[in-house]
Amino acid sequence: MLDILKPKKFVESIFDIDFEDLYKRGYRGIIFDLDNTIAPWNGNELDPKTRDLIENIKKIGFKVVILSNNWSQKRVKYFSKIMKLPALGSAFKPRVRSFKKAMELMDTEPTNTLVVGDRILTDIFGGNKIGMYTILVAPIDKNEIWIKKWTVRKLENWLLDLWIKRGEITKGE
Repeated sequence: MLDILKPKKFVESIFDIDFEDLYKRGYRGIIFDLDNTIAPWNGNELDPKTRDLIENIKKIGFKVVILSNNWSQKRVKYFSKIMKLPALGSAFKPRVRSFKKAMELMDTEPTNTLVVGDRILTDIFGGNKIGMYTILVAPIDKNEIWIKKWTVRKLENWLLDLWIKRGEITKGE
């Protein structure tokens, strides 16, 4: 039952993902979450290393879209512009429709699309529902608003600990 929530891979950050290997394995599109995956949830600064990584990913041949639940269209458009990527905000993840829209923008299918995000109940669940390869990353900023930190994130951390204890997933796997 919990398999629908389980990521295919769990890494510390986007920098720990071997994008060249994934491209060789036939993946052609990447749906990135914005907040706490490629940028801190409460800041407007983009780490130059992240910008370089995104450019390298595009050079490999990937098509990339930002898919965010953030309600601030200004924020989503800002990051879209500075990274030169299409972006969809107010996505209502894990709603399948938003993932399908992102794939339409990239002209990809679930079988050749990756989802990279920091949230099990939105990014990973949504990608798994339609058969995408899902990669969970640890959140960039551990200091979240208290309601997320003490409710949703607690549940997600409990699930992650459970899968690790059972040997169903390992960090970097």
